[in-house]
Amino acid sequence: MKTDFCVFLDAGHGGLDKTGKYVTAPSKQFKHDKGEFHGDGWFYEGVFNRILTNRVAAKLTNLSVPNIIVSHEYLDISLHYRVDLANWYHKNYKKGLFISNHANASSSGRARGFEVYTTRGKTKSDEVATLHYKNVQDLLGDRIKYRPERSDGDVDREANFFVIKNTAMPAILVEHLFFDNFDDASLLVDDEIIERFAEAQVRTVIEAAEVL
Repeated sequence: MKTDFCVFLDAGHGGLDKTGKYVTAPSKQFKHDKGEFHGDGWFYEGVFNRILTNRVAAKLTNLSVPNIIVSHEYLDISLHYRVDLANWYHKNYKKGLFISNHANASSSGRARGFEVYTTRGKTKSDEVATLHYKNVQDLLGDRIKYRPERSDGDVDREANFFVIKNTAMPAILVEHLFFDNFDDASLLVDDEIIERFAEAQVRTVIEAAEVL
């Protein structure tokens, strides 16, 4: 693997502060009428995002792959700051790849599935998204549902989300299932599922480093 490569990891939104208060938008949480989740039926997207991102970072560190988490331990710091941090290190430290981790939600609570986003048009990010989609399928198989968008010949969905539009390096935003769907949310607190999502991301990093 390249030695001059760095992974910039973003755990979307905010998490739980030192007092246990969830410090992000109300739309990034959901209370299920059964199950414990992150406490009394509440699923906090930002908490999941950090659990996964921290695991990916630990696995990369164990492999001596440079990585920088650009999100805060719990604060919902601005998107501008996250992007500026990644871009500075990309320019002044090592070039690399940006990955933003999320879980999805719908208005109905019935949607399910895994998605990967890139910006609109054909870029190097599309290659990374395709690699990651395959790695997730290899490691999770039919244990989860998938939501590809194949109208342009590949699997990624396209949207100009701020953190992937404004980063100076190839970037993907990953939506790991729908946290307001009970079945998907139950998977997102299953430690083996989290481990497989994290492992898929590490494999994607290793493969992407050779083609970017």
